[in-house]
Amino acid sequence: MIRLPRALVRTLAFVQKEIYEILRQPRLLFTLILGPFLILLIFGIGYRNEPRALRTLFVVGKDSPLSKQVEEYATSLGPQLIFMGINDNVEQALLQLKQGKVDLVAITPEDAYQTIQNSEQAVFVLYHHEIDPVQVSYVKYFGQIYIDEVNHRILLAITQQSQTEASSFQKDLDASFQDATMMRKALEAGDLLTSQKHLNALSKDLTNVSLAVGTSLALLSSVQNTIGGGPPDEAKILLSALSEIQQNTNALNQTMAIPANNAEKIKRALEIENALGSLNSQLKQFTSIDANVLIKPFRSVTKNIAAVQPTDLDFFAPAVVVLLLQHIAVTFGALSIVRERSVGTLELFRVSPLSAGETLLGKYLSYFIFGGILTIVLTLLLVFGLRMPLLGSLFDYAIVIGLLLFTSLGIGFILSLLSRTDSQAVQYTMIVLLTSVFFSGFLMRLEMLSRPVRTLSWAI
Repeated sequence: MIRLPRALVRTLAFVQKEIYEILRQPRLLFTLILGPFLILLIFGIGYRNEPRALRTLFVVGKDSPLSKQVEEYATSLGPQLIFMGINDNVEQALLQLKQGKVDLVAITPEDAYQTIQNSEQAVFVLYHHEIDPVQVSYVKYFGQIYIDEVNHRILLAITQQSQTEASSFQKDLDASFQDATMMRKALEAGDLLTSQKHLNALSKDLTNVSLAVGTSLALLSSVQNTIGGGPPDEAKILLSALSEIQQNTNALNQTMAIPANNAEKIKRALEIENALGSLNSQLKQFTSIDANVLIKPFRSVTKNIAAVQPTDLDFFAPAVVVLLLQHIAVTFGALSIVRERSVGTLELFRVSPLSAGETLLGKYLSYFIFGGILTIVLTLLLVFGLRMPLLGSLFDYAIVIGLLLFTSLGIGFILSLLSRTDSQAVQYTMIVLLTSVFFSGFLMRLEMLSRPVRTLSWAI
């Protein structure tokens, strides 16, 4: 029973010795407390999760019809593309790229229309001067976004032109509908001369109407068949009705001069009138739809169901705190026994009644207390200084920090036994820090690693 109080006294004396050693170095203490917070603060202020803006120079031939469109598109694509002008000399453009005056050189295809006619895609060639794999991937992604926008603009122009042409034929369609109505009424009244007059006018306008309506309904039919919705086969029915209008008009032209079968003529005239009315309604619907909606009928909206949506600083700060506390604890542990060996106190411990367990426990307690105090200071600075939310349980937080310090000190003590000098201990601690940075999920999600390396990271 007497041994236990003596062991406790010797352990606490060791704790007092280690804490005194730390307090004897106020500059080191100040660095360990203020340094991690400054690192965290600079990281939080400096981190920007924003896409890089690329200074882009376009190379377009002197006689190329794309010059106007390139400048128009490039100056309206947003802040990620800084338009640096147009050059017609490839060598001069690449020289500016090598000199760092621009970030990207985009060479437009020389004869895009002829290439497309040959069933080939016209190619924009993007030159860059990056060696960072992340930036190389970003340039490729940037090029895809730009080309998608160019294709979008072209489809938009085609659709708008189609809608404009359809609108220009609206008067012809209205006139055709009026002629069909007047022709039916004249047939019902038995006035063949007036019926023939309106039939001739209908035939005159029907060619232009067929062209406009056919284009509109073909586009709407493609949209309906792709995304579904609406009455079944509505567009196909209306396209079929367009063909029937032509057939009924031709049939009336052949039989109008014949007095007999007036009821059949009235029936055909009524069918033409109803079909033209449906086409008129459909054409107005087509011209009223926004062209952007026609070529991009879908869009996405993201909604996060997570209980917490932290900012960049809120997300990375806990990991930075963990790395800092781990590195400090590992460093203290790695230097502790090396320092005892270098100053000769290790020999005194061997001849003293102090046991190895008491020595280890004393070092654990001393550095654990110091790590706890540092944790409290960092936590207060984060919560009250940077206004970071503390959403979890304080008890769970303390348990995790305690396990972190205990494990880190253990790793440090092992490194201290393997090290012969302070420089070796510091080198080993840096290896531990780099391993933690690359294989802890701090830089990238562990799912991005291959399975064997991921298993290794779990083990670490």
